[in-house]
Amino acid sequence: VLTIDKTIEYIACQKLKEGVAEYKAKGGTVIILNPKTGAILAMCDAPGFDPNSYQKTKNIRAFNNSAIFTPYEPGSVFKAFTMAGALDAGAVTPDTTYFDKGFIQLGSQIIKNAANKSYGNQTMTGVLKESINTGAYFAARALGHKDFRKYVQDFGFGVVAGVELDTEVSGNISSLAKEKEIYLATASFGHGITATPLQLVSAFGAIANQGKLYKPYIVSEIRQPDGTVEKRAPQLVRQVISTRAARLLSGMLTTVVREGHGKQAGVAGYYIGGKTGTAQIAGSNGEYVEGATNQTFIGFGPVEDPAFVMLVKYEEPERIYAEYTAVPTFGEIAKFLLQYLEIPPNK
Repeated sequence: VLTIDKTIEYIACQKLKEGVAEYKAKGGTVIILNPKTGAILAMCDAPGFDPNSYQKTKNIRAFNNSAIFTPYEPGSVFKAFTMAGALDAGAVTPDTTYFDKGFIQLGSQIIKNAANKSYGNQTMTGVLKESINTGAYFAARALGHKDFRKYVQDFGFGVVAGVELDTEVSGNISSLAKEKEIYLATASFGHGITATPLQLVSAFGAIANQGKLYKPYIVSEIRQPDGTVEKRAPQLVRQVISTRAARLLSGMLTTVVREGHGKQAGVAGYYIGGKTGTAQIAGSNGEYVEGATNQTFIGFGPVEDPAFVMLVKYEEPERIYAEYTAVPTFGEIAKFLLQYLEIPPNK
């Protein structure tokens, strides 16, 4: 017996299918889970295939479950984990300020913000709201390379989550074992490392759930022929960050939805927190492909007592930023979820 809710699964998969068509994306993924238990409520992948006529499938990629099989550079959604570690360690506060001149020179290499923007004096809340690459590096550097790597590992990256599905992969965070500053800088905003959608949404669940990371699972019970029932219980993996740090970060992520690039993820009457990510895609030669991006939004709600955490990802949509693809899809599904789960508005 699965943890999947067939109604949530149907709506989520339908919205994903509509989004892939509207944004002319190569593919997409939606995962919804309960952050308090790790139970997966929906897991959708596009393009899909008809198991009754699988031989008619033209694209062999359709047989893979991208949610667990396809790691990718997540981009700016990873700034939430960078900030989580820095807040938890006391390296920064939401109001810590720095001056952004639009770039940082690291030896012969230059780190820039998206669209080459500069933002001047900014707080750490502003770093998330405006999605500032140099600000993510500021927080990571304040935390330190060794501690940054530890928090990334504690959030569950670099190892398989252990869900009861075949072909799950671990992603790659090996660059964090290198001491060069450029690897810390790029990883702070989600480049130079890879993760699966399931790892990302599970780790975001820890932020939503007062710092507690639960193992994601998709089997709720096993019923034997003799009538015995083996029920699966939620498994707490670890306390990644303190409750206080999680609450502070949740408030900062609410600002992203209320005032930043995640506005269309909002639902009237509720506080929703989340983070956008638009990441370049590396080609077979290791260099980024011009104009090719993966676009992700991960969020949860209601922030004060989260009932769900959700990831929406599109692969190579024709629109330029996640703000105009993954974010509105998230908002549509979130509105349905809050009604379906009968959660009254409080805002």
